[in-house]
Amino acid sequence: MSRVADAGLSRLAFAALVAGLAVLIGVVVWAGWTYPGYDHTRQFMSELGATGAVTGRTVSIWGFVPNSVLMTVFGVLAAWILRHSALAVTACLMLAAFGVGMTGGGVYPCDFECSRSDPSPASFRHDVFGGVGYLCAILGVGLASLWARRSDAPGLARLGLVAVIVSVVGFYGVIAEVERAGLFQRAMESAIAVFMLALGWMLMRGLRSGRS
Repeated sequence: MSRVADAGLSRLAFAALVAGLAVLIGVVVWAGWTYPGYDHTRQFMSELGATGAVTGRTVSIWGFVPNSVLMTVFGVLAAWILRHSALAVTACLMLAAFGVGMTGGGVYPCDFECSRSDPSPASFRHDVFGGVGYLCAILGVGLASLWARRSDAPGLARLGLVAVIVSVVGFYGVIAEVERAGLFQRAMESAIAVFMLALGWMLMRGLRSGRS
């Protein structure tokens, strides 16, 4: 009975993740097209939801927040499905924390154009939530990759290693605000998303933790 319930939860988790990513991609593409002069390679996604931006409230409330909440749901459900492995649970809860961090980043938008000079309290919280969320995601992917290696899922483990490397480089680009910071951010978020999709797909296909 437990296996049947977990199979249903795995489908729900994967559906939540796919829906969340679809919302994010749709809103970012729409907002980038609507925002005058916006450059996806040079500007952060958060600028689309920034205070004073033409797309600000719509992107934050109807894009960033729903996507992040659904990612949190995925992480929590995945942790329950893999509850027989402490390592897997920790990894999935880190991915859920990533969703929580991104939710906070949506609730508290950055200042116009995400300027860091004399930031408002909301902009400061945005940076804290976003930064901690990204670090949780990188840690979560790394731990999940280690668990996958121990669980006879070498393909997922290798994908996780690549995702961690791309994410670390992307995170550096975001923090350092390099010229193509938008591209670095999108590479990081894409790597994390691809790994989460792969994990969700494998859970739906029956990947489970062995009992302790």
